[in-house]
Amino acid sequence: MSMGLGIPLLLFCGWLFAIFFYERPLVGRTGPKQLLYPGVLGIYILLWATSADSSPYASLIALHQQFLGYSGLFLTFVWLLSLIKKDTSIMDIAYPLTAAIPVVFMTLSQPSWSPQQLLLVGGVGLWACRLSLHIGIRNLPDGEDARYAAWRRRFGKQWWWWSFFQVFALQCILVSLWSLPLVLAMDADSQTLGIHHILAIVLFAVGFYFQAIADYQLERFRKTRHSPDEILDHGLWALSRHPNYFGESLIWWSFGCFGMSHELGLIGLLAPLYVTWFMARGSATPMQEKYLAKKKPGYAAYVARVPEFFPKLKP
Repeated sequence: MSMGLGIPLLLFCGWLFAIFFYERPLVGRTGPKQLLYPGVLGIYILLWATSADSSPYASLIALHQQFLGYSGLFLTFVWLLSLIKKDTSIMDIAYPLTAAIPVVFMTLSQPSWSPQQLLLVGGVGLWACRLSLHIGIRNLPDGEDARYAAWRRRFGKQWWWWSFFQVFALQCILVSLWSLPLVLAMDADSQTLGIHHILAIVLFAVGFYFQAIADYQLERFRKTRHSPDEILDHGLWALSRHPNYFGESLIWWSFGCFGMSHELGLIGLLAPLYVTWFMARGSATPMQEKYLAKKKPGYAAYVARVPEFFPKLKP
């Protein structure tokens, strides 16, 4: 059994066992929503099992197996580290590295690198290292994030094993789906740069600027504000209430443009589309909006004058 197939198969079997035979502790019985992500993983395994080595996309499938294998091994290590530290929120630090580490290792294994591969590794590496370092500096001194601490209390003594499925296996699947454009770019035989590469570089530069500068402005604001009730409404935060999330979505659109070198590149654009939805509507922004509206008295006025996600042209 190859590492690429073994990792998703073990995740799939373990997840189904946990859902059906051990029941999620203190949460309730299994419903359709709990089957969504293991179901996606099962479909992927089925597609792999029914594909022939002679398929025109055999190399793409093999690369995605490797990607999922590297991601699964890395996050299993991070999960074990979280048990030692008693801090599940280190998953937030590991998130960008979960996408970058497979790309770097898989590229290093190639006998030669194309200009596209150099750009891809450079972009993914820069994004992942900066974001992981930023989250680590911000979160580690404060201990476990409140969201994960609440889950730990809710699941009790069984959290140590269920956290693997609730957090780490779930993120492994999500990141492997989000990273389809990266796998497409690595599979594409692109020795020359085209217009989609220029667009990718522009999108990455703008997205990286929004994310990095917004994070810097937010950290500086937290250190200099006079009251917890103050609202950051200047700089990039005068253009969007979540400029860092907007920047993250642009970075993934740049990865989608890199994937356009492949004949299936259009399918790869579903990944940044999903990331944009996730950041703007799925989880990230709505959770922050709910929290800030409750904690900050003047947040309603800020909402009235600043867009939620997509920036306005003028402050």
